[in-house]
Amino acid sequence: MPRNANGYRHNKSDLPEKTCVVCKRPFSWRRKWKDCWESVRYCSDKCRKDRNAANLATSQHAPP
Repeated sequence: MPRNANGYRHNKSDLPEKTCVVCKRPFSWRRKWKDCWESVRYCSDKCRKDRNAANLATSQHAPP
């Protein structure tokens, strides 16, 4: 496995994880999210597009 300039090996298991609010699956940090990781909520574009459908499904099952 490649080492960085400090001699540290990067493992995918060392990356932070979150749970997608739509599909409830865990997803790991990606380099493209380095500046906005705090605001990332969805694991993919598909889940981001389906967020309204997920909100409707949970509101229909909620008691009035």
